[in-house]
Amino acid sequence: MSPNTSLYVALVFYGLGTLVALASLFARERRLQHAGLGLMVIGFLSHTVWIGTICTLTGHPPLTNLPETVSFIAWLVFVVELVLFVIYRVHAASFFVYPLVLILLTISAVVREPFTHSQTVLSRLFTAHLLLTTTGVAALLIGLAFGLLAHLQDRALKSKTRGRLWEWIPSLNVCKDVSYRALSIGFSVYTLGLLTGVLWSYKTTAGIVAMRTKEIGAIVAWVLFAIVLQSYISGTYRTRRTMLTGAAALVAIVVAMLGIHHG
Repeated sequence: MSPNTSLYVALVFYGLGTLVALASLFARERRLQHAGLGLMVIGFLSHTVWIGTICTLTGHPPLTNLPETVSFIAWLVFVVELVLFVIYRVHAASFFVYPLVLILLTISAVVREPFTHSQTVLSRLFTAHLLLTTTGVAALLIGLAFGLLAHLQDRALKSKTRGRLWEWIPSLNVCKDVSYRALSIGFSVYTLGLLTGVLWSYKTTAGIVAMRTKEIGAIVAWVLFAIVLQSYISGTYRTRRTMLTGAAALVAIVVAMLGIHHG
């Protein structure tokens, strides 16, 4: 059996789960949300099997090329989403998180890179850099998703109109609290990841980090996420400017991830 079989199975169930969850926007049936979550969990289990297969075949964490890194970020995003759903019962997050997980794993399937067995043990500093940056990115993406929910809830409250998402979005305070915590934790972890990357580069090359696409994208994303986080601290997170900055940060993260493939 091909090691990618579990990847394709995960894609099928993620796709079905996303479609069923999005259908609840129109049917407004809670059963559809539950069915979508069930399909996503099955996909997640298959996704976990694929990641385990990568680790077994290569002998290193699934973080050394674009398909592995993007897949691991998608896996972490869904783990965080599951935890938040259990705590807050936020159904609306599925409309943003499920498609994001599906898109990220699709990138893993489309960008074909062979599994490379590690002949040497990866540096602990380099491994820490990879784990911290990917975990930070996953938390930051969740923060952006809940920030968008807070923005939509705020607009609905101000205009006193019920949109399709009204029934699924929790209170504004819950959205803001989850978004702020995810952004603050994610930003801290992401910052540590960047610092360990700089230390690893200096240790191995005795020089400054080479400014390639992925490095530039990572630094730009860090600056933009800092601006978004500052808007929460100053209480100006509800503005369109913050939403646009968050969107730009997302683009920068995507550029950094695509740079892994070319770097």
